[in-house]
Amino acid sequence: MAAYIRTLTRIATRVSTRSTVTFARQAPAAMVARQYHAFRPTQIASKKKHAAIMDEDDEELEAELRELEREKREQEALERGETLDGSAADGTEDDNNNRFQEQYDILLEKTAPSSPQHELPRHSALLHLASAISTPEQAQSIPQLVQQWRRRELPISVLLSDKLIKAVCKAGSPETALVLLGDRETYALAPGQGTMRRVVRSFVKEVAAAPESSESEEGLEKLDGAFKAMALIPYYNLAADDSSVYANLIRGSLIYGSEEGLRRASVTMDEYLLIDGERETPLTRRRAAEVVAAAEQLVKAYEAKGDADKASELNKHVDQWKKSI
Repeated sequence: MAAYIRTLTRIATRVSTRSTVTFARQAPAAMVARQYHAFRPTQIASKKKHAAIMDEDDEELEAELRELEREKREQEALERGETLDGSAADGTEDDNNNRFQEQYDILLEKTAPSSPQHELPRHSALLHLASAISTPEQAQSIPQLVQQWRRRELPISVLLSDKLIKAVCKAGSPETALVLLGDRETYALAPGQGTMRRVVRSFVKEVAAAPESSESEEGLEKLDGAFKAMALIPYYNLAADDSSVYANLIRGSLIYGSEEGLRRASVTMDEYLLIDGERETPLTRRRAAEVVAAAEQLVKAYEAKGDADKASELNKHVDQWKKSI
């Protein structure tokens, strides 16, 4: 009996003694996940629209903002033909093509469906790639990348949309801009009013560069592209009464020439006159000057055709618009 009591006493003493075993504290799941984050967007529903938000710590957000600012300065330097240190960029055409292709291949690989979530590229990577577009062939490869980009739920801002459209138009491929803007479900761009004006102007430049022939199919296709770009403006809930767009369409139609060009210019002007009569705010000096220049060209076309009545009627509106200049 005494032995049994001593055994119970030893057991009780052992249990009451503080254990010397140190248990490893488990790291929170958020800390583990943060090691693999790639600034992934979190989709939230707000008024039936999805908005991309960042859920990283303040320090990480500040680092991302600094990176965006650095790349913005680099892009501005590239547009001036310089590097960040102020020296001239002396890369050859082959070097520029290789630089674009290298960046493009990396982004295409990282946004592939099989790519791990933690390897997704920074949101600024596509903006950086846009500054490297220099040929129509490069511009035509952008839709495939943007499609993958959106499938991985990476965001495209108004700024990025404008930079992409500007880059492909500057590279001589406004048709690519129509592809990107014509399918909101696939590419989900967010263009501004200035972006749409840029596309229309790019097509008008292409009309002017087309072979000089009254029956030029290439010129007519470019002119059709300008009108298609105009038709997309209400698609993005932008101002459909943009005087600059109408002025460029009239100018492009007259550049194309022939009976078809004059017909399109006349119909476009008639439509603009209806819109202008309902305008509540006057045109700015710059917009009024654009409309006046296009209208004066159309007046000359009417006079050359011998249509004095239309020329006289349009001149009345020209005199009114000149008061805003």
